[in-house]
Amino acid sequence: MIGTCFSLEKPRNRLVELGAPAYTLELWFAQTLRDAFALSHAGGYRALKEVLEAELTSTLNMVGIEATAVEVSRVVSSFAELEPQPSALESFRLLAEAGWRIVALTNGSEDSTRQLLERANAQDYFSEILSCDAVRKTKPHPKVYALPKRNAESDVWMVAIHAWDIAGAAQAGLKTAFVSQQEKDYLSIYPQPEIITSNLVEAASQIVEVSQ
Repeated sequence: MIGTCFSLEKPRNRLVELGAPAYTLELWFAQTLRDAFALSHAGGYRALKEVLEAELTSTLNMVGIEATAVEVSRVVSSFAELEPQPSALESFRLLAEAGWRIVALTNGSEDSTRQLLERANAQDYFSEILSCDAVRKTKPHPKVYALPKRNAESDVWMVAIHAWDIAGAAQAGLKTAFVSQQEKDYLSIYPQPEIITSNLVEAASQIVEVSQ
């Protein structure tokens, strides 16, 4: 959901306001995911927000920025204010009108994801919000991808802008659609997705088409 359906431009802007380079957002988020993955797969677990908070000061130090606790908190709090990606709402509508059941599967918390959907007036499109908090493992652990398969009566599709997420879902037996707007190229060593598109609307349209 984070990055795929909701843009990270707001935290980027908060970082830039502190004097950090624009790429600091990618560095911070990548290191957050790395360390959340590492802790989870080593047998521990901390909620994504906790890892984001712990990681931010370190990331700012790497780019030469000193920030107060208040400034750090303001950047982290921007994750509660993410705006939907430009094509997100239209993609939800296309899938819903075609009779698809839409489920949010996230490394974030259930509550924070629900709040983002409510802010975007998109909550009615979603039948369920599934958080990795429920199994205390982060994606791409197979236990997370097993969550949407529990009550599925047909194929389960994973749509994401992160190649590692698509690879994890494919390894767990889900069908996959990779949206290339951020990473551009899909990593060749990963299991190849059924669909590669440049935006969420194209992904939704192709899922509907190939599943008819």
